[in-house]
Amino acid sequence: MIVFFEILIWLLLLFSLLYFIVVAVFIYGWFTLKQDDFFDEASEKVSVVVAVRNEEKNISGLLNALLHQTYSHQKFEIIIVNDHSEDNTVKLIEDFSALNDTMNIKLLQVSGLGKKQAVSQGIKNSANRLILTTDGDCVPPKRWIETMAGYFVKHRPRIILGAVAFWGEKSLKQRFFSLDFMSLVASGAGSAGAGLPFMGNAANMAFDKTVFNDFGQQQAYASGDDVFLIHWVKKHYGGKSIHFLKDVRALVVTRPPEGWRVFLNQRLRWASKAKGYYDGWSVMVSGVVLLFNLGLAALFFTGFLWSWMWIVWFLFVALKTLIDFPLISGYAQLAGKSGQLIYLWAMELIYPFYITIAGIGSLFVKYSWKGRAGLR
Repeated sequence: MIVFFEILIWLLLLFSLLYFIVVAVFIYGWFTLKQDDFFDEASEKVSVVVAVRNEEKNISGLLNALLHQTYSHQKFEIIIVNDHSEDNTVKLIEDFSALNDTMNIKLLQVSGLGKKQAVSQGIKNSANRLILTTDGDCVPPKRWIETMAGYFVKHRPRIILGAVAFWGEKSLKQRFFSLDFMSLVASGAGSAGAGLPFMGNAANMAFDKTVFNDFGQQQAYASGDDVFLIHWVKKHYGGKSIHFLKDVRALVVTRPPEGWRVFLNQRLRWASKAKGYYDGWSVMVSGVVLLFNLGLAALFFTGFLWSWMWIVWFLFVALKTLIDFPLISGYAQLAGKSGQLIYLWAMELIYPFYITIAGIGSLFVKYSWKGRAGLR
């Protein structure tokens, strides 16, 4: 048994080193990202594509945010694809469109099933080269389209990854969720800044329509084409063709999960896409993060046999916190969430357990989404 624990400690030291290297790349990339203070007024026409399902509580917030964009209404269209909503989402969109006839809003009904089909249908029916995507429960700032379009015209990347953060956190657990989400977005941002993009969020993304038309979707997965599109573009155009826009003027916000069940279900859905990764860097990052946290969880449970092992576990958690802090604090500053960093220690204590559950569970458990069970 002693030999087992010695092996566990040595493996943890190895994975700590690998984890440090991975996060060091993220930190380097994050602080390498530059912020443009000014963009010339862009003439690029934009198509904003949104797939919605049962968003009656949120859709008005998104529509009002799009109504008050600083970008001229004549230079962008809004394409909303309804994915079999069972509430008043469609009526709210129709009522809003009737009251705001200066807005070019197209409401489509998905011909298939699922968010992937809805987004694809929206893009196929778009009139413009630059596609912006967000979600029905998101609220972009008033200069979102202006900033994304201006960056696209100035730098001409294939994909622009934008910042996303939670807002309206009320409970302690929601502040944990917010920190966890910031760590994910910051990892994707830093990796893109280092020229090794591997992750993004369709809640705030822009890309050239011609790229999407050439992209072969991952039909084996019900969603996740934001990540698979990134991998495809990286393979065909190189990592430098994918940029992260480090600009608060393009920071999209969304509500945090209400509780642990919704949070874990969301993480299972996201983690399940890792089975479809073919990009080497993405596979390595996913593997190192999972194995390091799995080792931390295993080390904690050995404390029930030898209590002194909890001291070793705590030291490893402290090491992980020190490694993570520069990246998370940098992103929290951009998102205006620096005050939540006081909860970082608490999050780091529980982080290994739900990452292990999500990582291993995603291999076997089918999750539900928007009232649909059994999705892959």
